Amino acid sequence: MDEYKKMRLIGQGSFGSVYEALDKFGRKAVLKEVVIAHLDDEKAHQARKEADLLKSLCHPNIIRYFNHWEAEGVLTIAMEYGRGGNLECFISKQKTHLEEIRALKIFVQILVAVEYLHRNGILHRDLSANNVLICDGDVIKVCDFGQSKRLLSVQSGSIAGNPSHLAPELCTGGKCSEESDMWALGCLLHHLLSLRRPFGSAGSIAQLLVSILTGPPPPLPRSFSKPLEGLIFSLLSSEPSARPKSSALLSHPLLALHVHRIHLGFSL
Repeated sequence: MDEYKKMRLIGQGSFGSVYEALDKFGRKAVLKEVVIAHLDDEKAHQARKEADLLKSLCHPNIIRYFNHWEAEGVLTIAMEYGRGGNLECFISKQKTHLEEIRALKIFVQILVAVEYLHRNGILHRDLSANNVLICDGDVIKVCDFGQSKRLLSVQSGSIAGNPSHLAPELCTGGKCSEESDMWALGCLLHHLLSLRRPFGSAGSIAQLLVSILTGPPPPLPRSFSKPLEGLIFSLLSSEPSARPKSSALLSHPLLALHVHRIHLGFSL
């Protein structure tokens, strides 16, 4: 589409390619291109569903959809540009652990996005630092809905997402659920606090699965409070029903004030 001019490649994988682009007014955007001409019908349908799902979402902590179109066998999705890069890069640049309050301000913005998705019957299924962007004003936004599904369409054995963030029930053939999203959210928070993935050091997939299934995750650095450690361990409970719901976490004593500030539109 002539409305956008591709500038540089910023990401590539099995899903396709992601480019930095400029719109006709010179504003930055992101173009995600998926070559659907080379995909089977099911995968092409999933790619189109990502565009339709993103179009339906409207939340300040979810990456904004601009447009999508198909031309010459390529599906292109135009989205908001995250000037600060992703949270994975942010974490990798940290020399020391974040102050607890700063980490919570970041986490709460991810949490309210996840709560919005769950309230609308949507599972993200790939929550990780790679799929969280830092946008203008240090606003944190969840992105990449290529693996997302409506809750009613999820089937058993349907595994997606970062292997190091797989919930125990997914390792044994269970199906994705709000609870498995909450496990991944716990992994993400642990990663943000400890600066390494809680189950990411295994040498093989088999070792990774054993590590997830046998647990527990490594303890947090001593600089973090016991209530925060308790929050992490509740999210990383091996029993799915013991993990807190996203809606319940909004009123958690550690998080409620930050959630309140978001709802009032105050800067974090």
